[in-house]
Amino acid sequence: MSLIDCHCHLYALDRIETAILRARDAGVTKAVVVSEDQPSMEQTLRLRDAFPEFVLPGLGIHPVNVFSMPPQEWERAFSFLKSHAHEASCIGEIGLDFKYATTEKEQEKQRKALHAQMEVAADNHLPINLHSRRALRQTMEEAIAFHRNTGLPALLHWFAHSEKLLTRTNAEGIFVSVGPSILFSEEALNLAYTIDPQLILVETDTPVPFEGKPASPAWVAEVAERLIINYPQNRLTSKKLYDNAQRFLQKA
Repeated sequence: MSLIDCHCHLYALDRIETAILRARDAGVTKAVVVSEDQPSMEQTLRLRDAFPEFVLPGLGIHPVNVFSMPPQEWERAFSFLKSHAHEASCIGEIGLDFKYATTEKEQEKQRKALHAQMEVAADNHLPINLHSRRALRQTMEEAIAFHRNTGLPALLHWFAHSEKLLTRTNAEGIFVSVGPSILFSEEALNLAYTIDPQLILVETDTPVPFEGKPASPAWVAEVAERLIINYPQNRLTSKKLYDNAQRFLQKA
């Protein structure tokens, strides 16, 4: 078995090397490490240098940070992103987050930042890795527009909240990643079964905690196993999950 964690924040763990060893022991051979701001982009690139066979760097500015950053900090971070995008495997974690951006002005600020980062992705022929908290439909529409306009892959991470929206992402060829929530919620698991087997990916969002324990890339093996066991008509395998990740990363 060979699997890829398609969305994690590896730099946020205390014992990174131990986490990588445990992941490899579990059959997780690579991880897409997404960033949130300039310091985490720098950390991600250092991790890529230290663990080049494991770390696939995602560079980007998280929408919550876009919301809170002073203009000068945004300019510095965005300049760093543009100058280092050629080193990335994807642009992320980018997107919309209307939990914090509640006014139209605040939401428009996030949209402008998202569009600027999507342009960097397009210019560098890179896929995007998207966050969508309390902005599911809006972020989905952005993913669809990006994919239609560029032909590049788009991933909605932790997006399995609505069967209606998943029907649309399936039709539009948008990747959706499923995480450890399916280990603890039958509702989340059943929604995951509606994702097209050609478009489903697995992730951990490390180090997000579940039942008091921080997630780690090794958990991808459990997520994959839970998905595969009861996936309708046995249409999902670990090889399919790996191949899907390779297509998202444009390696296939």
